Amino acid sequence: MRRLRATLLDLAHATLRDGREHTREFDTFTLGLQVRADDGHETYLAIRITGSVPSNLTVLILRNVPGCEAEGWYPEYALPERDLLPAEQAWSNLMDPRVAAQVLDEER
Repeated sequence: MRRLRATLLDLAHATLRDGREHTREFDTFTLGLQVRADDGHETYLAIRITGSVPSNLTVLILRNVPGCEAEGWYPEYALPERDLLPAEQAWSNLMDPRVAAQVLDEER
């Protein structure tokens, strides 16, 4: 669980810096995050998982994304700049801009 939380923070930090999708590979799946934020507008976060995910891991991932409400996730059929790949699942949520600023300010 500690590794998963650290990975989510690392990915969130990286994508907040440049707005691009950042990924991390695990044994059986790949996890990707992408945040889109404009000054004065909502902070949109997309998360995707590609590959074989152990049961209940998806719920753990979505519950541990910083700044996103656990009940706020919506399934997606595409990501901001591309369609989904085979064996890929994606969700979106709004990220609290205050949490986004905190994550961005942290040293990684």
